[in-house]
Amino acid sequence: MSEDQPPVAAPRGDERAGVLRTLRELPPPVLALLCGTAVNRMGSFVSLFLVLYVTGLGYRPAEAGGALTAFGLGSIAGVVAGGAATDRFGARNVIVTSMALSGVGVGTVGFVTGYLPLLGISLAIGAVTQLYRPASTTMLSELTPPRRLVITTAASRLGLNIGATLAPLLGVWLAGFGYRAVFLADAITSVVFAVAAMVVLPGGRPGREAAHAVRHGDRARGGYRAVLRDRRYLLVLAAMFATAFAEVQYQAVLPLEIRDRGLPTAVYGAVVALNGALVILLELPLTPYVQRLPMRTAISVGTLLIGGGLALFGVTAGVWLLFAAALVWTMGEIVSAPSSNAYPALAAPGHLRSRYIGAFAACHTIGYAVGPAVGTALFQHDGALVWLMCAGLGVAGFSAMWFGVRTPPHEIAPAARATPRPATDLN
Repeated sequence: MSEDQPPVAAPRGDERAGVLRTLRELPPPVLALLCGTAVNRMGSFVSLFLVLYVTGLGYRPAEAGGALTAFGLGSIAGVVAGGAATDRFGARNVIVTSMALSGVGVGTVGFVTGYLPLLGISLAIGAVTQLYRPASTTMLSELTPPRRLVITTAASRLGLNIGATLAPLLGVWLAGFGYRAVFLADAITSVVFAVAAMVVLPGGRPGREAAHAVRHGDRARGGYRAVLRDRRYLLVLAAMFATAFAEVQYQAVLPLEIRDRGLPTAVYGAVVALNGALVILLELPLTPYVQRLPMRTAISVGTLLIGGGLALFGVTAGVWLLFAAALVWTMGEIVSAPSSNAYPALAAPGHLRSRYIGAFAACHTIGYAVGPAVGTALFQHDGALVWLMCAGLGVAGFSAMWFGVRTPPHEIAPAARATPRPATDLN
């Protein structure tokens, strides 16, 4: 397809279709993007096996943690740069470049043994891999009618969750042949996805407004400075950071909490498995019902449920409450995640869509990166403080989302859209 051709979009009907109809009517590039995302996520082994690989080389656990931290820092830089690069070069070009460079970088990990080179390549892999996220989300939003974007986002999350569930199993099997096989398999999936993206995905250039802003250095309209001037969106970004900061405690602190109660590690595995299974089984089927709610309500209430469910992990009332807490937390994720992940593309001005998406992804990544350090430090001082913190973050996130989320244009009645209103009156 010519680089000058605009992206191919599905008919922009106003109907709010169900899951099956939405998936049937998605254009082939979107289906390819969804499938490719799932396959690529299934082959993403770096963050799962990097610590084991580094310690297997004879380095101390703290040094292995440093390599994983470098990967996290690179990821933060990558999602921010991905938003800017998508505006400048187009989504397909960024997706192809991200996956190709990721394949090259990951493929070399198994051949690197020096600690400083490992730090450098971990940082680089984190960055090039995460360039993909804003570009992928931007392309989904460009090819999907607004009223169907929430369901399409849920379908994308389904692919990610299935890939994340299968990745450890496949990785453990490959590790039997050595860690080099693990990283080479990851590299192959990335390169295959890059080639498929080049062939299947539309290669339209960035939108005219975005290109104009980049070409003329229009600071009043383009760039992350314009995102930071949107005060209501800053509330959304703060809420996303708070939610990620709280949610990562299920990885960092929950296993410590369960261990300190004298419960077997299998209980932790069952709690996390319950979360993954419910999201895979229920999120996509329930999304058509959830999206009947105003987007602000779905995002805000879901955020509150996430914080509340995590807070319940701190209540000692038997094993059953751990599973009840996981249910509340998971329902919050099911209610809020499809809408919240679709919201940046729906709320952003056309020429800033990739920047809004990049800023949102960055806040989520930063929350997941810094949350474990704070959570484990609090747990060491007083375990109850961690779960009280999660409750507070849930309330704060609810408030910030409630006052920050605007009603997307597709939710406004046609008569209301026909009546001009000042931007400050949007709710």
